[in-house]
Formats: sequence, C-alpha cells, structure tokens
Amino acid sequence: MKKLPLFLSLAALFSLAACEKETVELKDPGQQSATVNAVQTKSNTLASGSWRLTAMTAASAAEAGKGVVTTDLFFLVKPWLRDNQIQYNADGSYLLDEGTLKATPADPQQLPGTWKLNATGDSLTVTLKGSVRRFGVAELTPTVLRLTQTNAAAEGQASTITSVFTR
Repeated sequence: MKKLPLFLSLAALFSLAACEKETVELKDPGQQSATVNAVQTKSNTLASGSWRLTAMTAASAAEAGKGVVTTDLFFLVKPWLRDNQIQYNADGSYLLDEGTLKATPADPQQLPGTWKLNATGDSLTVTLKGSVRRFGVAELTPTVLRLTQTNAAAEGQASTITSVFTR
C-alpha cells in the first residue's frame, strides 16, 4: 500500500510536467499603432509630389572574396526616360507622365497604374499596364526615394539595381 501513494504522486508529477502552457503573445497596441503611423507617414511622403529618376546603379559580387562591384547605369538611361515624372497618389493610383521627350511621338503622354506599400513600408508594388513590379524601399524622405530590385543572374550571382528618384 505504501507504493500506491508514491506511484500516484509520481504519476501526477509526470502528468503536470507533460502539460505545456499555450502562450499567446500580445502586441503592445502602442507599438502596432506606431507601425501603422510609420507606414502612413511613408505613404504620405511618397504621395506628396512628383518624382524623377536621377541616378541608377547596379551592384554585384566580384570574384570570390573581392567584395562588391558597383556600376553606374544612369548614362545608359535614354533621355526620354530621364525626364519622366512619376506621381504616387494617396488613393493608391499611379501616374507616369512622359515629360517633354518621348521615344515615339504617338506614345500616350500619361500611363496610369496602381501602387501599394507593404505593412512595414519597406516594399513597394507598382502595377503599370498589367505588369507588376516589386521594389525594396531603401530610403524614403521628402526629397529622395531609393528603390532596389534584386535580379538573379544565370551564373547564380545576384545583382541589385538601385534607382534614385528626387523631387
């Protein structure tokens, strides 16, 4: 009989040890609203005027152990693309204005599309003429918009294109 209480107390101890508490992590409402406000502020900054491409670079890994090679691509951008104005509107619409120079005079002056920032404000999705493009937002200030896009090369090396837009 002495073994029965000892056995029951060991069984109870093991059954309690086997139980796991389910923990639910609650986010601080202040932290959530701060994130929402930060994204809203970025959206407002993006939509507060027209943007024009002013720089473009490509960065890719050099030979093993030799770092990263950055190449200026802006000189390759055609003049009729350099004078384009991009407007991100607060309602999520996007407008590309061809500026004074065009590749073909018959091209439309303006092309409409849509845009959306992700929940953290570090990714921008632009839809234009049915084509969807996703960019990383490396910098967004009232005067500078720096977008990145990483492309995989055939040899497995990735290159990152950085486009800088200013007002």
